Amino acid sequence: MKKYLWLGRLICPFHLLAQLRSRRRETLRERWRPRFGLSPERPRVWIHTLSVGELQAAGVLLEGLASAFPQYQPVLTVATVSGLKRARELWGERFPVYPGPLQCPWVLERYLSAISPRIFLLVESDLWPHWLGMLRARGVSLIFANAALSERSFRRFRRFRFLARWFYEPFSLILAASEEDRRRIAALASGPQVLYLGNLKYDFPPPDQGEIERLAQSLGPFLSPPVLVCGSTHPGEEEILLRAFARLGRGTLVLCPRRPERAREILERARAMGFSAALRSRPEAASVIVVDTLGELRALYGLSDLAFVGGTLVPVGGHNLLEPAALKVPVTFGPEVESVASVARELREAGGGLCVPPHPEEVASAWERMLSASERHGQAAFSVYERHRGAAKRYLSVLSHYL
Repeated sequence: MKKYLWLGRLICPFHLLAQLRSRRRETLRERWRPRFGLSPERPRVWIHTLSVGELQAAGVLLEGLASAFPQYQPVLTVATVSGLKRARELWGERFPVYPGPLQCPWVLERYLSAISPRIFLLVESDLWPHWLGMLRARGVSLIFANAALSERSFRRFRRFRFLARWFYEPFSLILAASEEDRRRIAALASGPQVLYLGNLKYDFPPPDQGEIERLAQSLGPFLSPPVLVCGSTHPGEEEILLRAFARLGRGTLVLCPRRPERAREILERARAMGFSAALRSRPEAASVIVVDTLGELRALYGLSDLAFVGGTLVPVGGHNLLEPAALKVPVTFGPEVESVASVARELREAGGGLCVPPHPEEVASAWERMLSASERHGQAAFSVYERHRGAAKRYLSVLSHYL
């Protein structure tokens, strides 16, 4: 325990400084001295995740645990401001949702004492060895859910195996996001059991039809077919997509950046390139719509004829390729798909997805091909989504042994 406290004390000032320089300073006071109003009557399961991108997987666990084990109270913490805001919108009236703790020993002790969990479930990322060590020292069962490890990170860890031990050894169980992730993590983590039960991000229901219809009423009048929705885009991708759209020469391009605060910058760039462009929050007739809101991407895919999933034309590794597939929308993506490689391969092989190089003329050509038979390609994409359902049931079956 002492080594974890010393590590926490070492990390704390740097962590605080990083928070003060970021948007997370908005929740600094609440994270420093949170006000917990937890019922003492039920044992608790603590679920923690990093940000908006991980909420889908965390939500599957949250809902599943509440339904299958009503005698337990799930508690959700989220590290980022945007993630916390979205989590409270989705579940704040039904579950306790708090900001993730500051990485200082005395703050972590407050969280640990107040939540006093039976199980700690870390979803996808936000690994802090001293925090894990403190949980383990209290006898809490630690489970790493939807754990991923890229080939690049695996090669680094092989050179510094002691780091892998610090990150992975506190866990009782690691549930990998893919079979490739399971293989890589198992090669580094000698202590915990490492299993692959499916990817929680892919075990989600499509958005409610009513949600899509409401979006269609507010935004539909400003969309001209074909509608291309580009989700979770990163800097460097919008320029390529805008140039590809110019070559396509028809329809509406909807750009949904991974970080909504970039929307104004993208809007100005689109206008500078000669497009009529508008923000989602202030819709008007325009060939380019830039989304500056949170939580609407999945419903937007429901209005599209073709999707592009971002983080794939730049070296990010990709985002959830099955979100549009769940709505029978064909999917395009770039070559940088390290984090979603197996699903990208399945979509290509089934005919539901197409990999495009980072060149506007080739992106436009690929879009033309997919649009020419969008219904067939969309059905093929949906078949891949269907194959990945069922992870939540398998997770809950395994978790029952720890409750």
